[in-house]
Amino acid sequence: MGMKFSICTVDRPLESTSPFPLRGSSYEECAAIAEVLGYDGIELQIQDPSLYEAKELRASLDRHGLRCSAVTTGLAYLFEGMSMVHPNEKIRLATVERLHRQLDLARELDSQILIGYLRGRKAPGQSDAEFEEILTDSVSRVLEYAEKIQTPMVMEQINRNDGDVFCSTERTMAFLEKFHSDLLLYNGDTYHMILEDHDVPAAIRRSLSKLVLFHVSDVGRQLPDDNHFDFHEAAAVLNEAGYDKWVSIEARPEPTSFIAARRGLKYLKEVFG
Repeated sequence: MGMKFSICTVDRPLESTSPFPLRGSSYEECAAIAEVLGYDGIELQIQDPSLYEAKELRASLDRHGLRCSAVTTGLAYLFEGMSMVHPNEKIRLATVERLHRQLDLARELDSQILIGYLRGRKAPGQSDAEFEEILTDSVSRVLEYAEKIQTPMVMEQINRNDGDVFCSTERTMAFLEKFHSDLLLYNGDTYHMILEDHDVPAAIRRSLSKLVLFHVSDVGRQLPDDNHFDFHEAAAVLNEAGYDKWVSIEARPEPTSFIAARRGLKYLKEVFG
């Protein structure tokens, strides 16, 4: 069985700069479009899981023959200021609790949660070691629950313009490995890799032991066009390794959401398939 192709979706109006190409008024609508286009799954942007009925979401996916590639958590950071490293302990604990509920939803969808921006940023004057100590505590709290309900949590490297400390694949993998857990996994993202990893194929190989989700996104969060980065080389590494998990398009919805979604899948099938 080969790679499974997914697309980042969102069920609410957001700026066109947000890299979620497939948009709709509901995830039912997003799933219907993804089915027509031929995707295997969709990635859900879920700010507050209490606003969703897991059984209804699962039924929508089932109706359209799709799976949920990930329940993504970053909207809680963008719109509520939640953060796993927030200076206020009450907010940190509320973030951990929110992630527990995200895990509950992911479990019902037979999926996994994805943590990127929600891990948060360094406070002014905070050292890398202090940041890592606080993040380690929050990750440990979430991971304890993930292991209790046997649902994976996936962490993403974030480039230095948008994140702190864990910007490269190597740095992120080293952090994940110190927990010695099969349920703490890695999301590779070409947008971040292009900015942080001087040898992207080597970075992909470094991540393979934990890689379960691979985001395809060009510079500027555009659809790949082969003018800035060799996606064929990245695809070759995955194929050589027999990678059979999720590859997902994460790009701006340009020129329109539908066209971006259609072009994204066409590219994935031509280059990664």
